[in-house]
Amino acid sequence: MSLFGPVAWAQTVSRDSDTQALDPLIRDVCDREIVLLGEDAGHGAGRTIELKTLIISRLVNECAFGAVVFESQFYDFLEYERTRAAGKATRQGLADAIGALWSRSREMQPLIDFLHARLTSGDLRVAGMDPQVGGVTGYFSQQRLGRELAGQLEEPRRTVCEGELSRHHTWKYDAMNAFDEAARSRLRLCGGEIRDRAARGDALIPAESAAMARSYSRYLAMSLDGDRDARDLGMFENLMWHRARWPKGVKVIVWTATSHASRATTAVLPGRPLGSRVHETLGGRSAAIGFTAVSGTFRTPGGRGKVTPLSGVEPGSLEASFSPSDNAAMAYVGKTQLREAGVVPARALNYAKPFSVDWSTLLDGLVVLREERAVEPF
Repeated sequence: MSLFGPVAWAQTVSRDSDTQALDPLIRDVCDREIVLLGEDAGHGAGRTIELKTLIISRLVNECAFGAVVFESQFYDFLEYERTRAAGKATRQGLADAIGALWSRSREMQPLIDFLHARLTSGDLRVAGMDPQVGGVTGYFSQQRLGRELAGQLEEPRRTVCEGELSRHHTWKYDAMNAFDEAARSRLRLCGGEIRDRAARGDALIPAESAAMARSYSRYLAMSLDGDRDARDLGMFENLMWHRARWPKGVKVIVWTATSHASRATTAVLPGRPLGSRVHETLGGRSAAIGFTAVSGTFRTPGGRGKVTPLSGVEPGSLEASFSPSDNAAMAYVGKTQLREAGVVPARALNYAKPFSVDWSTLLDGLVVLREERAVEPF
């Protein structure tokens, strides 16, 4: 019987051999409180998506994980949660909240079906953590986020700021309303006023609206001021906010890029990763898992770019050292093996460019695929 219940297992290429090969990974992370599942920075690796889907199903079914948090918009997922509370949630609404970056790939459909079924039965939680605003399926952010955020202000600033934010979210800039330094200053001013008002703890401001305001301030710091840490810090704050409002003991799976999942800061990464903050908070109660491949293809960015072949593996690289055996589709490399490998090149952060680091400082485990496959648009 399929792990996905009503979903046809034939929709994925996952096989019994995949399940067996992942047994050591499941054992390593089954008792953790937060597990971060990484992927290539371009988010265009179809085989990785299939395996992450299999891992999620096993962690939910076998290890009692109760939540999945995506590197997706914080705001639209909160709106999706409201539709669920009102009994109006749909599978398409879930897909839209996850975002076109993943939900418009063929490989993602079984996971969307699995999550939707579990959400319908009420035994799973889903959320977004990214403070960024944007995306073609971010309909709430495009149409109503400006009003919700500015609604925390008094008139006349409420109307002024709603106009500024809504113009920015729909990118309706033109010759009369240019996105220049003056526009940036107005956005900063509105964002600061909204953040400060929400921070007062006004009982009239819903907790979700206040959380959106805090998150939005991180987005503005990132997008307007080039703050390299603002996005990952915002994702960490939003992840912890979700975790604090859920029942104690809910174990969480985080879907993100390996560059964000990394449990330590390193010179090859910009700023301080989300995973390093999670590790600092939870230590051994968290785990970061990466993916890489010996051969195959990928797309970038977001699965909408051209199909790109992976270059040959470097001698002495992790991919060369832990290449799957002839009859295996993958190999799992645990923390001890990563530590023993030392400083070696690997493309676990970015399929387009290998980096040489001590991977045991960044990851608790690594899945090495024999062959990656570019995502297929859905």
